[in-house]
Amino acid sequence: MALKKFISKALAAVFAVSVLAVPGFAAAAEPAADTAVQGENEAPIVFSYKHTSSRYGYSIFCPTQPKVVPASLYNEHDKGEVLIFEGSYNDIKKGWIVCINGYDNTEIPDNLGTMKDEEAKKFLKDFAATYGMEYAQVVEIANHNEDGTLAEGFRYGICGPTASQVEVDTNGDGVMDSVAVADNQMMKLFVPGQYGGRFVLGLIEEKNLKQRDVTEFLNAGIYTLQQWPTSAYDKAKDEAKKNPKK
Repeated sequence: MALKKFISKALAAVFAVSVLAVPGFAAAAEPAADTAVQGENEAPIVFSYKHTSSRYGYSIFCPTQPKVVPASLYNEHDKGEVLIFEGSYNDIKKGWIVCINGYDNTEIPDNLGTMKDEEAKKFLKDFAATYGMEYAQVVEIANHNEDGTLAEGFRYGICGPTASQVEVDTNGDGVMDSVAVADNQMMKLFVPGQYGGRFVLGLIEEKNLKQRDVTEFLNAGIYTLQQWPTSAYDKAKDEAKKNPKK
């Protein structure tokens, strides 16, 4: 199957996975550079390589040095990269998608982490439906200074698996008349960057998702993903200073 079609199907739908209890999931303290949080009875998850993207202004710790291809190779509108750990660019066995423009800047509100329970429940249900996810959960992400040290405050992101079944309109009349069941898997993580990025990360695997790979992926995205100011961000910040809101 062509990889573009593979990723497209994985993004659109299709698989069920139990809720993962990731130790420290909401704590968001950054781990040591080479080791992420792991369960009591699990071997440590080791990140041996730090991938830095000068083009897209981010870095993330990885289990091994990946092969890197532009995300636009598969979708011309995506800005970011695909990090391939196993397989090749047209036959990915295991990889991470890192897009910096994955969602609209109004889709994750700043008060997500402080919403009342009923409000948060409705928001997450609607968010999951919009992005074809089985469920959506809030994750707390610590801010960092430009040198990588911890800063004050937190941001809030969202994670969850794509849905196992999705209603589809087979004849284009606007009515959902069938249910599609996908044969690919993806875990998604939505992370607002500190400098304007709207990151969507995706874990793709050839067959069923492995719990350890999901834990590894979430640890990397929640605890080690870091954005730094780009020239576009600095320009926007300067413009905002020149034209302050009244």
